[in-house]
Amino acid sequence: MSMTAKHSPAPANIQGATMIPAGKFMVGYSYMNMNMSGNYLGDSRVSPEDIVTAISSSTRLSNGEQEKYRVVPTSMTAQIHMLKAMYGVTDRLNLMIMAKYIQKWMRMTTFAGKSGANVLGTSAAQTSGFGDTSIGALWRIHQDRHNHVHLNFGISLPTGSTTKTATMLSPSGKYMTMRASYGMQLGTGTYDLLPGITYTGQWAAWSWGAAYRGRFALGDNSHGYHYGALNELTGWGGYGWLPGITTSFEIDASTQGRIHGADPEINGLMQGTNPNFYGGKQVSLLGGVEISGARFGAKGTLLSIVAGGPVYQNLNGPQLGRAWQIGVNLGAMF
Repeated sequence: MSMTAKHSPAPANIQGATMIPAGKFMVGYSYMNMNMSGNYLGDSRVSPEDIVTAISSSTRLSNGEQEKYRVVPTSMTAQIHMLKAMYGVTDRLNLMIMAKYIQKWMRMTTFAGKSGANVLGTSAAQTSGFGDTSIGALWRIHQDRHNHVHLNFGISLPTGSTTKTATMLSPSGKYMTMRASYGMQLGTGTYDLLPGITYTGQWAAWSWGAAYRGRFALGDNSHGYHYGALNELTGWGGYGWLPGITTSFEIDASTQGRIHGADPEINGLMQGTNPNFYGGKQVSLLGGVEISGARFGAKGTLLSIVAGGPVYQNLNGPQLGRAWQIGVNLGAMF
């Protein structure tokens, strides 16, 4: 059973999936490492050479022709550290808050001149800092011996920076510092609604669940853009091999729209500066383990680990695709 002894534990990457009893506090730390590599155009993988010879940017040459992209990202790593706290106002109502610290690294290949596929060199960019903060509530709408359902209501506050800069090798051979691409920024700059619903079930050693999460911007940020609507649907099943130790299998599917609008300070011959090259569809498979601290004398604690990767991607590209991810969650209730 979970630390609440009321519904089954959820995989580490599903936020807001557990409720706690009235009068209890829960604090938690989550770590997520996501690696991205390879560029996708729709559901097809494309090489950097394909991108710089076939995809036109919005920059025009002196003869009026559109210049091709000359800088192509080849890999990216994002590490997210999340601190969260929850309070059980009643058995039916929980309140929670979550803050993030984010680190991002990107490697890029630069091609020489205004056209062609001659590689000039590579460069790397890094951004870090606090991300957006979310506050929310969980409202239980059903509970019986084997099933639990609650609604998730939340709002994301724009505490993450949208003005981070990055230094990259330009096609002329010089290093240039400019406002980093949308994907390398740490926040959205917008207030976003975060609706959701979570179902968990348990019978004997078996557990299962499903969750929907959405993210919808309430308007443009101060730079004139907002991210497209995000919809995520997750289902999982688990089995308790030993008391307090459950292994799980998870399928995660999501769809997100393109960025609407544009930041005039985010420009250049790198594909990530184009707001149309964001969003898409993906399906991932993950496996995990949930370990109750009660088994080791630490009652009220829970450790969850999950890892996996995509089995299908159809992206508004060209853009980097997902490669693999791992998440760890540690929670303590008192």
